[in-house]
Amino acid sequence: MISASGRQTIGPASGGKVFPFNAITSANNTTVVAANAQRAKLTFANPGTITIYVSPLRDANNAVLTPTTAALGGTFPIFGGGVLTLEGEIQGAWQALAASGTTNPFTVSDSNV
Repeated sequence: MISASGRQTIGPASGGKVFPFNAITSANNTTVVAANAQRAKLTFANPGTITIYVSPLRDANNAVLTPTTAALGGTFPIFGGGVLTLEGEIQGAWQALAASGTTNPFTVSDSNV
């Protein structure tokens, strides 16, 4: 984008931000990405072997989601070695929960484009 002064400016499309994790656990949910009003795409990658479940922190009625390994409603499973990309209305914060274990790796890419 070019400003009135003729200088190029950086808009809300700032490219990707990568968040690495190495301790996703089955004991409690870990917030893996904060809310971002400019977000256009989220990519979740599971480089480990244990299934990781991701979900927004709040559901469509704005109620707090607190999934457990026994109550997985509202989650999206990402199997070991898998990748999940979401686009659209995904601007809220997201959390992750492992099927088992305490030292599971996980990667999140947050993009405004």
